[in-house]
Amino acid sequence: MRRYARLLASYAGIAITAMVLYTPWLVGLAPSDPSIVRASLSVICGILLTGAFGASTYAYLQGPEYRLLETGEVEGPDDVLPLLQGFVELPVVGGYAQEGATQIEQMEYRRERLNRVIEAKFGAESLSHDRFVAVVDSARVTLLRNCALLANRIQSFDVDSYRKPKKLLPGQVGSAEPTDEISREREHIFEEALADMREVIEANERLLLEMGKLEMEFSDLESDDNREGNTRMLEEVADLLEQTKYYR
Repeated sequence: MRRYARLLASYAGIAITAMVLYTPWLVGLAPSDPSIVRASLSVICGILLTGAFGASTYAYLQGPEYRLLETGEVEGPDDVLPLLQGFVELPVVGGYAQEGATQIEQMEYRRERLNRVIEAKFGAESLSHDRFVAVVDSARVTLLRNCALLANRIQSFDVDSYRKPKKLLPGQVGSAEPTDEISREREHIFEEALADMREVIEANERLLLEMGKLEMEFSDLESDDNREGNTRMLEEVADLLEQTKYYR
């Protein structure tokens, strides 16, 4: 529905622009204008407006890409982010796609900040630097692969069947309960799929929170060579990675 509203808004914008440009008592452009400049401008504006109309229509008709992902092929944001962004407008599951896309962007931001903090604290050539950078990179890959699983779940979710009104038994009026065993099973499958999506989102949120906590805790270490504190943080993040590796 939002895509359709945006299409109508773009059509309205094109129509208003054309009216302003070509109405005689406004800008009054015309291909037959005695001025070569104004006549040329009229033609150029006409081409641009036609292109805008075609591009708006194409964007509306072009549905989201559907492509199941393998976790092994997901190493960077570009492997999964465009796919999730294409699902944002879908009913029911679009919100999960938006959350996943936002989480990927947040992880990229946190990773960049953490890498700067780690280098500033330990130096680029130290063992501690390499260990923490490896952990941060593992957290990033875990979140990306979780989001790949989320994208696959979204693609396999039959939105039309989920939104289809439930059949009523003869004599029933407006019952929201499933009317037979098949309906109950179908509803259970849908609810399980939505629960899976929520769990992926929540797992990623825990991972992002731990990355924020990790950045804050660097400032709490008494010295750059606080090995006990370093080890504790590495162990905590490693444990969390195992808990949030939802794609297994």
